[in-house]
Amino acid sequence: MHELISDPANFTHAYRTHATQLRGFVGTIIRDRHLAEDVVHEAFLELWKHPDRFDPARADLQSWLRTIAHRRAIDRIRSLEASHARDLRVGKREHAAVNHDTDQWDALFHRQELRAGLARLSDAQRDAVTLRYLAERTTIELADDLQVSVSTAKTRVRDGLLALHRHLHTATTSQPQHRTKSS
Repeated sequence: MHELISDPANFTHAYRTHATQLRGFVGTIIRDRHLAEDVVHEAFLELWKHPDRFDPARADLQSWLRTIAHRRAIDRIRSLEASHARDLRVGKREHAAVNHDTDQWDALFHRQELRAGLARLSDAQRDAVTLRYLAERTTIELADDLQVSVSTAKTRVRDGLLALHRHLHTATTSQPQHRTKSS
């Protein structure tokens, strides 16, 4: 069977035969269609890269693919939950440390450091951050706008915000302190 799977034509046949059912199966575990498709592709990629791990004496191909996909789906869910918990911890800490006076927000937005920080982000991060916060897109809308998965959109926003935070913190701490003369 290994030789059959490593042949592109046979691999394509296996994909066409099993992918739809596998997407349905993964969709019962992960509700996000894009993430479910990613998991299905990862299962087939596992088959393509390591056909020797599939043993037809132990299971048929559909069962083997379901096992791989199930493990990957659970890994994705755990990763998303950990990411969400981390974002909540960081968000709560940052939220508590900020004075939310609207004048402060306006001043913060117009600061040269913020514009410089945005300019230092990668194009992908800058697009994600500006669409998410300036255009007020939801994460799902952001993913659709950028034509990426929801998890990729979240990662780009999180990484962009962390890089922006580092830049703003560096810019704030490296500015010279102005002293006034006392009479």
